[in-house]
Amino acid sequence: MELFALPPDELERRHDELNAALDDLVGRGEPEPALEAQRALVDFWMRKGYLQEGRRHLERLLAAGDPPASPRAAGLAGLGVLAFRQGDDEAARRSFEESAELARSSGDDAALALALGGLSRVALRAEDPARTRELALQVLGLVTGEAAEYSPRHMLAAAARGEGDYARAEELYGETLALSRKLGLQAAEAGELLNLGYVALHLGDGQLAIDRFRQSLEIATELDDDYLLPYCVMGAGTSALLRGDPEEAARLLAAAKAAFDRMGAAIDPGSAEEYEAAVEELGDRFEAAWAEGSRLTLAKAAERALNRV
Repeated sequence: MELFALPPDELERRHDELNAALDDLVGRGEPEPALEAQRALVDFWMRKGYLQEGRRHLERLLAAGDPPASPRAAGLAGLGVLAFRQGDDEAARRSFEESAELARSSGDDAALALALGGLSRVALRAEDPARTRELALQVLGLVTGEAAEYSPRHMLAAAARGEGDYARAEELYGETLALSRKLGLQAAEAGELLNLGYVALHLGDGQLAIDRFRQSLEIATELDDDYLLPYCVMGAGTSALLRGDPEEAARLLAAAKAAFDRMGAAIDPGSAEEYEAAVEELGDRFEAAWAEGSRLTLAKAAERALNRV
């Protein structure tokens, strides 16, 4: 269906129509059109903060009718993505593993790449960067074209960062940043700038970290991306710490955490460790500022951050 291929902002405007269309497919026992379009749908559910809604839809679609192996594998991979973003790693692992098994049996390399890529993220959160790298390399062996290579190359950078090899991570994230810009993937560009900000911090260049965090926040604010923006506000909180403003850091970190909580989203590996380190540095000295930040809307927090750098 053409509806399922629309960009996130258009799907948001037609949200009720989308839900009705998905319910209709479930009712008719014909889930294939939605399962085949799961990448666009998962992107919408993530970007607009509908993680639980999307997971519920995919679970119902997968239980409807008897979809062939390839669309079922694709749907399971999408379900794994949403479960992972919610921090339900065991459910994500099961979905990705079942997807990979079906993809192999049907010879669907595209679905297999999605499943293995998801498992690489589960491994990263389990603090197993060697396994993350192994799976990312397997994905690179399955895909063709720069667009398909972006995600596994990003995971190679994340694995290096997880091992504390920040010089290598700087190099690899630099490559994926350049690739995201070449492909016009603005959300990916913002994400890689954020990652490069944290890497610069670990390499001892605080000003470069601040500059990268700001660039990331500017892009995310322009995109109005509900999933990406909390990460960038979190980076702005770290910037405030670097500038010697712990009270503002507490406000921004609290606003970001509140946004994740409202979405029911877990913080991704890499950013989660940076968040915990910043909170630990703050200690319990700024409870009032933290409470104030928790009440800020995400848009207001982003506005504050942009106005203070």
